[in-house]
Amino acid sequence: MTAPERLANRELDSSILEPLSAPPDRARIVVIGGGVAGSSVAYHLTKLGVADVVVLERTRLTGGTTWHAAGLVAQVRGTHALTELSRVNAPLYESLPAETGVETGLRRVGALTVARTRGRMEELRAGLSMAKDFGIEAHEMTPQEVRKYWPEAEVEDLVGATIFPHDATVNPGDAALSLAKGAKDRGARFVFGVSVTGFERRDGRIAGVTTDRGTIECELAVLATGLWTSELARLAGASVSLYPAEHVWVMTDETPVADEQLPVLRDLDGYLYVRHYRGRLLVGAFEPKGKPKAPGDIDTGGFVEFGEDWEHFAPVLANARERLPVLRDIGFEHYLRGPESFTPDANFHLGEFPEAPGLWIAAGFNSQGIIFSPGAGKALAEWIVEGHPTMDLTEVDIARTGRWANDRGWLHEKTSETLGRLYAMHWPALQPSSGRGIRRLPLEDRFRTAGAAFGEAAGWERPAWFEPGATEEPVWLYDFDRPSWFGPVGEEMAAARGGVALFDLTTYSKFLVQGPGSVDGLQWLCASDVDVPIGRVVYTLLCNDRGGIEMDPTVTRLAEQIFLVVAPTAYQRRTEALLRTGLPSEATVTDVTSAFAVLHLAGPRSRDLLQRMTDADLSDDAFPFLSARRIEAGWAQPWALRVSYTGELGWELYVPTEFVGDLYDRVVEAGKDLGLRHAGGFAFDGLRLERGFRSWGHDMGPLDDPYEVGLGFAVRLAKDFVGCEALRERKEAPRDRRLLSVSLDDPAPMLWHAESVLSGDERVGHVTSGAYGHTLGSAVGLAWVHGDVSPDAPVSVEVRNRRVPAKISSKPFYLPVR
Repeated sequence: MTAPERLANRELDSSILEPLSAPPDRARIVVIGGGVAGSSVAYHLTKLGVADVVVLERTRLTGGTTWHAAGLVAQVRGTHALTELSRVNAPLYESLPAETGVETGLRRVGALTVARTRGRMEELRAGLSMAKDFGIEAHEMTPQEVRKYWPEAEVEDLVGATIFPHDATVNPGDAALSLAKGAKDRGARFVFGVSVTGFERRDGRIAGVTTDRGTIECELAVLATGLWTSELARLAGASVSLYPAEHVWVMTDETPVADEQLPVLRDLDGYLYVRHYRGRLLVGAFEPKGKPKAPGDIDTGGFVEFGEDWEHFAPVLANARERLPVLRDIGFEHYLRGPESFTPDANFHLGEFPEAPGLWIAAGFNSQGIIFSPGAGKALAEWIVEGHPTMDLTEVDIARTGRWANDRGWLHEKTSETLGRLYAMHWPALQPSSGRGIRRLPLEDRFRTAGAAFGEAAGWERPAWFEPGATEEPVWLYDFDRPSWFGPVGEEMAAARGGVALFDLTTYSKFLVQGPGSVDGLQWLCASDVDVPIGRVVYTLLCNDRGGIEMDPTVTRLAEQIFLVVAPTAYQRRTEALLRTGLPSEATVTDVTSAFAVLHLAGPRSRDLLQRMTDADLSDDAFPFLSARRIEAGWAQPWALRVSYTGELGWELYVPTEFVGDLYDRVVEAGKDLGLRHAGGFAFDGLRLERGFRSWGHDMGPLDDPYEVGLGFAVRLAKDFVGCEALRERKEAPRDRRLLSVSLDDPAPMLWHAESVLSGDERVGHVTSGAYGHTLGSAVGLAWVHGDVSPDAPVSVEVRNRRVPAKISSKPFYLPVR
């Protein structure tokens, strides 16, 4: 029998966990935090046979943020990787009572989401496609059909809606207790009323957790401490980008309108959700401008509420009364305003801290801890036990965020927006409005003069596209098919294909590897042969011992014992960790990301332009592809690398930042009569996808081997390197999936990410990254395709729940004419 609904449960009885009166001296794993996340980690660790687990909680079970969660259980998220993590929630909550004897209160009432605008309806249709990929029932509805589920709803202003019949609600405290009971039954121990004060290290690893009641020796520790996680991580010298904000829900008086069969109602355009609760309605908010709260201003005694703030809630309440006019005549009996934790990109943090081996994290759930904790706990436990991720966790890996991103002042401003981003319109390429300008290009002012529209990436402000002659920064007008940058990006791509385009690649992650151990160290770390002559560039892969791709940098040999390693902008912290942990002590790693600016000339006229600035011979014979030279160009002496991610003739020019202004001015002057066009990140991405070039983190990751990705050419099995044994076996093994190029037959729709690929009626894969291929005249991308579908077979791509005829190919759809 389902337990009664219970929210805001301050009286949760956790005595069945038989908590210890004092912390033990030792445990294999210490989980810090007794909310739903920490309980899930302990549950899944013990289920995998790790019984020696101790869970520490400063107050009582669920006393942080779990206790005031609204208990919403949604199974589908915006990407395939996140949905893999979320879809296990309802089945687990449903099965726990039979296993543990503790009811979770799961009710499969369903969830109904309405759309006020065409754009929002397109977003909801993308969710329907995602649901079909995972076999989760979901349907589109007309506005009038909404009243079949919510008779009191106003629907005249709606465009449409979707219904997920098997989404649910759950009792948050009971769910956490049931998970904890499962862990306890398999050997986990719980200690309440203990505060962590620090960490001990041994040989560079976390080896103990210091508390106000003694030290616990351990092999590793897990931070599952919600809004306190950033502050605790600092005690270990680790960084996590996470900050508290107020989250609000209000509960009405009893009303006959509140039928227990009502599905959860989400009105994202109104920033609100409504659910039934014990004959009442509960209205929750993810308002556009949230209220961040400094950690030091939050009481540490647990079960914290901040009191009423009806003025702040008033706009959301007005929207709720528009959707449900009955709310105008109902009173409210409880206003709950409590702390939650939010992250700048609205994804939670999972994994091992690169700078603190042995310290792990499962925190920052952005008010979605009930949704994600079952899957996150499972994923983290498997990662710990297996020694590697067992699913795609790139989007939530703690290593995705730079260490700079834990600045409290920056996070305070950023969090005012990130709370509302959960329900904001999720346009492709949507830009944040807060926390901007923390990392700036040396040429920012010049680019503004040139008409740049700036976008944010890893904190950097960098040009997304240019509108030459613009007197002010171009406006971002979002659309799924024809955003405001569509035309200018096409012009930039045409310049790169037919003339010459100028990109700024300063934001690339850049490292110098030097010293007597640099050659042997990189040879072991890299799948390619990097023991090449000075002045050679090598595109390579850093693999794990299973043959999965951990990163795909270029390595340029600048001197006998000096190498330049260049990796994607977003993975500076991750790449540094791979180098520092993978190279011997005789190799020194220096992060030079901020030391060098990078200008990139791309296109068939790039040689003509650069030759005007230098006496160096740039011919194919003297300066072949994948070579590097220190040249004189104007008054600067850049390292010129003949490479281009666009697929065209091109050079990357690396120069100390103080010289880039003069170099830029001379490039622009030299390119005037060649039709030089400034180009931004959107064009860069479109060009690389036309050419079929892969992007780590989007198209591939640690679970993917070079052969299924199509990068076997970057592997040299004749030498030994990390993962070589696995790759020798996998090279000839049958493949059940491949990363292929995909192009739409219809010129109208756009591809972005996560669109489903179908062969006939069979769902065989999904798009990993997409753009408009202006050279090709239609959208283009890369997609994982499963099964024995021919690489050249006709397929269709489901673009926001509508099928579009398409082609797939093992070869790129564009090849330059040399």
